[in-house]
Amino acid sequence: MLAERMRLKPGMIVVEVGPGKGSYTKTVAEKILPGGIVYAINIQKSLIERLKKRVGKWRITNIIPKIDDAYNLSFADESVDRILAVCTLAEIPEPVKALREFHKVLKPEGLVCLSEFFTDPDYPKRSTEKRWASEAGSNSAKNLGTSTCTS
Repeated sequence: MLAERMRLKPGMIVVEVGPGKGSYTKTVAEKILPGGIVYAINIQKSLIERLKKRVGKWRITNIIPKIDDAYNLSFADESVDRILAVCTLAEIPEPVKALREFHKVLKPEGLVCLSEFFTDPDYPKRSTEKRWASEAGSNSAKNLGTSTCTS
């Protein structure tokens, strides 16, 4: 369901921030074939190493787990089609700073898609996510059920 809300297309470049075990990573990677790439990023090396092993077992070649910093992404400006963060944004100490960086690397028609679970102890209210998006300079924030996508 989340992948549909992201409006994914073959050939897209997607950055997933804080991919965890890669549950969404795999689904997104399959939706953007052929030619698309998912960069699954985390600042913690141990989590990326674990994800690399898991991705190797899946034998999916369009997922690239890598260490990266949400405040200083290693992607060129306006080079990314979608940024996905599931249960991640509230874990980042300065979410507005991260969202500004997300929008810097996002293509003009790109989307930042945030999703949270009510059971997450750090669950932010939708109004909080929308405020963060607004403070980061987002053009819009659309509430799509359990997800918020901003352009």
